[in-house]
Amino acid sequence: MILACDYHLRYDARLAGAMSRAGADVTLLTRDHDGEFGGVPGAARSFVTEAVGPDVELLTVASRVRSAGGWARLPALRRRLRQSGGAVVHVQESIGNDPRLLIAAGARPGRFALTVHDPVRHPGDSDSRWTFLTNRALVKTAGLIFTHGDALRDELIEIAHPRAPIVIVPHGIAVGASAPLPETPSILFFGRISHYKGLDILLDAMAAIWQAQPQARLTIAGDGEIEPHPALADPRLTLRQGHLPDSEVPGLIEAATVLALPYRQASQSGVGSLAKAHARAMVVSEVGGLPELVSDGSGLVVAPEDPGSLAEALLSVLGDGDLARRLGATGAASAARESSWDVVAERTLAAYREHLR
Repeated sequence: MILACDYHLRYDARLAGAMSRAGADVTLLTRDHDGEFGGVPGAARSFVTEAVGPDVELLTVASRVRSAGGWARLPALRRRLRQSGGAVVHVQESIGNDPRLLIAAGARPGRFALTVHDPVRHPGDSDSRWTFLTNRALVKTAGLIFTHGDALRDELIEIAHPRAPIVIVPHGIAVGASAPLPETPSILFFGRISHYKGLDILLDAMAAIWQAQPQARLTIAGDGEIEPHPALADPRLTLRQGHLPDSEVPGLIEAATVLALPYRQASQSGVGSLAKAHARAMVVSEVGGLPELVSDGSGLVVAPEDPGSLAEALLSVLGDGDLARRLGATGAASAARESSWDVVAERTLAAYREHLR
């Protein structure tokens, strides 16, 4: 089978590796760029090499769509992929950025699978008209669609009216050994910083948190613009603005007692999956797929855009080590049982067999 993506390479590479472990013959097709990895040269290829294992073939097209060499290589790339015979073609929604990937993969109407990560565009994000139209066309012509939760499926049906069956598979989680909680109560806000992520709501909540827990610390780590706020000057706040290498992410999460996801709008959350992978509690807003993410008992849910409720929930976790450990352990156990990459791969392969001939 052919797994093709532009962005969402982390997702596709881990899925490809798990499918290979399940005995599938998998080829991974993507663009040769490091945009998902902070632009660090070679970072994407290094990640894929580690994630997929030795039995998954990686094929790439040149990073720039306008690259003449990239278009010239398409016939040879297409012939290479045809050697897999009647392969299933499974694309990620971001593939709409680059038509060369669709051409090379040989995605035929009604015969390919599509994963839709974000049925509704995040506030503040923008797509080109071409990308929007291509993604909508993919939804209309796919033979099988995957989403990561009931809420996302319902959103997709409401806005796009797909004809294909929709199968829900969780976002894969790589669960490993967990570290003890830090001695100092600590909150982590992690990931791409954008208005819809609600960082300002968390900063508004910090006055109440510091009044009740003066020793509590807040770490903000991610790439994006941050609007001025008085809390940013507090010495108990650590700001790591910019791209964070993958190798530093586990230590960052394990240094936290709880992860805050005070989003204004959400689909699913890779940050929430990382929290479960490292057995850390979460406090999330009641938006999108976030309540489903913690419905296993791995976190607390608060009203969106409510700093008071957010502060109260975070304080309940910061002030109760047993609660923090219980929420984290529940999430890790649930992830290992229901959302490991091997489980996701098996459910994905089963959906291929049922819906794609």
